[in-house]
Amino acid sequence: MASADDNETTAAGEPEDPSGSASRRSKRSSSGGLDDWMKALREMAPYLDLGWRLAGAAAGPPLIGHFLVDVWLGTTPWGLLSGCVLGIAAAVLQLKQLQNEFGS
Repeated sequence: MASADDNETTAAGEPEDPSGSASRRSKRSSSGGLDDWMKALREMAPYLDLGWRLAGAAAGPPLIGHFLVDVWLGTTPWGLLSGCVLGIAAAVLQLKQLQNEFGS
């Protein structure tokens, strides 16, 4: 005679597999399994930090120019203005580098 434990089923009515094949089944699924997610993240990875790279190139030098040069040395507009010029140049160079990197 089979016990009640031998005939356990999942909520979907499928027999429950104690060996954990459900986790293996999710990896092989063609409808968005774990492998599909990992592949999609690998393909998106180069694009995920584009905004931060550009913002850092454009905003970093003016912030450094204001807080480190102007406040510390007392040259109020000049550190910020030179930082803005360097930030714009860095942003343009960053865009050129991204254009070469992604081949557009």
